[in-house]
Amino acid sequence: EDVILFASRNIHYLVDQGGQFCTDYYGMKHELIECIYSEEVLVDLNDEHIFKKYKLSELLTESKTVIHYPDYLLQVPSRQQLINLLDFAIYVRNVSFFILVLFYLRRGSVALEYVNSEHGVTKITGPWKEAILYVLDRTQPNAHYDAIFEKQFFNLNQHKDLPLGVFIEVLCKNFTKYQRFTEDGQYQIVPTAKQKAFLQRIIGAEECFHFSEVGSGKTKVILPLLCQTFLSNNTEAHNLFRRGGKLKDVLVILVPEHLVADAREQVFRYCLNLNFREEYRVYDDIFVLLHDNVKLGEYSRFSKSTRPPMKQIFVTSFNQFKKALTYDKICDKVRPHREHILVIVDEVDDFLGKIPHRLCVLLSC
Repeated sequence: EDVILFASRNIHYLVDQGGQFCTDYYGMKHELIECIYSEEVLVDLNDEHIFKKYKLSELLTESKTVIHYPDYLLQVPSRQQLINLLDFAIYVRNVSFFILVLFYLRRGSVALEYVNSEHGVTKITGPWKEAILYVLDRTQPNAHYDAIFEKQFFNLNQHKDLPLGVFIEVLCKNFTKYQRFTEDGQYQIVPTAKQKAFLQRIIGAEECFHFSEVGSGKTKVILPLLCQTFLSNNTEAHNLFRRGGKLKDVLVILVPEHLVADAREQVFRYCLNLNFREEYRVYDDIFVLLHDNVKLGEYSRFSKSTRPPMKQIFVTSFNQFKKALTYDKICDKVRPHREHILVIVDEVDDFLGKIPHRLCVLLSC
């Protein structure tokens, strides 16, 4: 059966709290959710984008998360659900679930800050501190923990040398494991041969424009598979993404305004549990580029890897993208890195005739 997680401060769980203040049992004298801060992008009264630091406890809402039988993969449509689930894990004292959710949340966040101590008072201690340090990869290697958590992530990097067609078959097989299992013993959504061929044509064709039929599954099937391909290290796929230029490490997805929410949801559902321990980011707002922590072509400050620069995905609308490029701070980041940026535009007929020449020049490779 499917599992449904209800996250709400209005639900009271029967949790053993008898030793919650004992450092060997719970290790906290304060609720941990109040000791984690996140910087959020907001629009002020002057229609300017600003950043404000919030405690995660200030961002809590209510949500329902469904984990499907038989694979039970955690998939969420937004950062908001991850924040709610992190609070849920803390509330029920489940350290392992806390670790898994925090792995996901870091991949979708601009900046998370953990207040270890304040005014001489230590706030984060015990198993929760160890859990945070483990996620940040600041502890000694723990093969036992790694063996547990890496099962929750698809390792796409093991398929580096596969031919593109075979690699797409692997992605489609993985894709089914995210789906609900129907009563007739089949996964609810299985990529069709036509969708596989269309995905391969998008990646490999020399032309830039591709037309598909209405209802072909571009947003719910093709888009997440394309993003997973980008986040992999498959040699043939990334050589084709280059389009004769340099390797791409930034993917910008542009969709019409009315499809932005759906596109963000699909990318979050399918792109947060790939390649355990690899540093990459999935952003749901192009204006995070205004933040000093968001840099193109650089490694994560926590990364110990010698791999190429950290991959980043931005999901936005064409109008928001145009507006973002009116900010000098964003242009100063995009212009020198433009040859490493791949732009995917959905329903391009909505944009034809609206694309300013300056924008085309800025992103040409």
